[in-house]
Amino acid sequence: MNGYWNKVLHVSLGDRRTWIEEPGEAFFRRLGGGRGVIAHYLLRHVPKGADPLGPDNVLVFAPGVLTGAPVPGAGRHSVGARSPLTGAFGESESGGYWGAELKRAGWDALVVHGAASAPVYLWINDGAVELRDATPLWGKPTGEAEEAILAELGDPRVRVAQIGPAGERLVRFACIVNDLNEVAGRTGMGAVMGSKKLKAVAVRGHGAVRIADPPALLALAKWVASTLDEKHRAYHELGTGSAMQGKNLEGGMPVLNHRLGAADTVARVDAVAVRAEVRVKMTSCYACSVRCKKVVHVEREAAAARAAEEAVYKGRTRVAVDPRGRYRVDPRHGGPEYESLAALGVNLGLDDLVAICKANELCNALGMDTISLGATLAWAMECFEKGLLTLDDTGGVPLRFHDADAVVRLVELVARREGVGDLLAEGSQRAARKIGRGSEAFLTTVKGLEMAMHDPRHMPIMRASYLLAPTGGDHMRQTGNRNGLRNQVGLCHFLAYDDDQTLAILRAVTGWDLTAEELVQTAHRGLTLARLFNLREGLTRADDRLPARFGEPLPKHAGLSREQQEQIVTDYYVEQGWDGGSGVPTTATLRALGIEADAAAAV
Repeated sequence: MNGYWNKVLHVSLGDRRTWIEEPGEAFFRRLGGGRGVIAHYLLRHVPKGADPLGPDNVLVFAPGVLTGAPVPGAGRHSVGARSPLTGAFGESESGGYWGAELKRAGWDALVVHGAASAPVYLWINDGAVELRDATPLWGKPTGEAEEAILAELGDPRVRVAQIGPAGERLVRFACIVNDLNEVAGRTGMGAVMGSKKLKAVAVRGHGAVRIADPPALLALAKWVASTLDEKHRAYHELGTGSAMQGKNLEGGMPVLNHRLGAADTVARVDAVAVRAEVRVKMTSCYACSVRCKKVVHVEREAAAARAAEEAVYKGRTRVAVDPRGRYRVDPRHGGPEYESLAALGVNLGLDDLVAICKANELCNALGMDTISLGATLAWAMECFEKGLLTLDDTGGVPLRFHDADAVVRLVELVARREGVGDLLAEGSQRAARKIGRGSEAFLTTVKGLEMAMHDPRHMPIMRASYLLAPTGGDHMRQTGNRNGLRNQVGLCHFLAYDDDQTLAILRAVTGWDLTAEELVQTAHRGLTLARLFNLREGLTRADDRLPARFGEPLPKHAGLSREQQEQIVTDYYVEQGWDGGSGVPTTATLRALGIEADAAAAV
């Protein structure tokens, strides 16, 4: 067995029981990990119509067969459940080190069943599995909770995936935070974890993922390092967000709830500005030489900044000072990447970089998805602007674009479900249903999930992703064969491997005689399994459409007609081997993909 251990850990929180499943080589070769594994367990273990925040939902942590391999990009894992935000297939991906640590501990996936009666955390120390009391951790933000867990376990190399107060309070777009600055951000997986009273999963692995052909894999790893300037320099220097000014010039920047397409202030909050003003270093995920992850550090006062620089970053760079003396931004929580800079920045009309960094830090500390939060705030601000939400509705809290300090305060209100934060914690679509008054016209959701910060009117390549991703408004283009496969096997989308190199990596790690056609089948298999879950839960072709906002034109781009959208949907159905009208996978497709048994569970 190379690339996998043939061990899936099941944990039942209600009766504190654990068991090991050994699915066999064919299981891992067919599904790869990630979405395929998640959909398999949701179809088998989650009853139709189960409450996403009830004990019948299961939470699946699913690395891929590449996760933990010593090659750049192999630090990814996925988390899935029925989404409390959308009621549909829920899935999110994260980088960092946690997924690789789970694999190094000897596990290919973790499936969490039921719910605990009191807060617990799961401690996985190689093959030893233990549930521990998390009552003292409940209510703590992620930094404090991780400190306490590492102190209790006595090992600073333990990796922790956890929820913050937002997950505990069942904010429907709460996320799961690992390594303090990496998140499984979308579809509300943190709320599912909170509903189970599972505060954290701490993992320590002392093994190494077995590799079939180490020299071949080493050659591919060296290729990434040796071609850094040619292939990955922008990511290494700036992370994501370096193209914001270009997107702005092209009229595709999301501004004021996706209404304008451009803002004069973008240069104040893009990745170039982050590097110049607040960034202290770049870090990496497991085994990656690209180092594309920002770390920002801001102090309220110059004296504190000097002390911090001398203590932690001496010889590297200076620590920024908030010119208004308001906020300290803790470097433990990383820094804002493109989606956060846009969702918590220009889409809310903000040009205050320190406040945006603070809002991002709070999201990581409290455990919330920056995309859904920012989009929900933008929806609420437009409603307030149009008089559909009033001070009576918001408890006296004004919801205005361009107010940076108010956004920082709203992050905390939403995470703790206080005042108007309780309404916004439901996500924009549920909030719109609650208040009515025509507020649905300002939504930017697909299948209930707030769309990310790439406007499909400006970017044709994003249209199928938003329309057809099983999770809803997902921007990662996982509906395509390339990214669909990478999602499942645990390989980063940003690494510049071509399809032949991806195939070579998989062969080197697993030793399987894989073909390019088989990889396409793997991607289709995961997408079809997720489609089966959504169909079972009542989603139809009518859900594969963009919100009304994107039928409206931008100054430089036409709106997308219903006919354009319908054609994209039909073409995609046919490509996947689904019925061209309904999107139901055909019997021939189920047979060709070898998923008849899973399909039977979807009935």
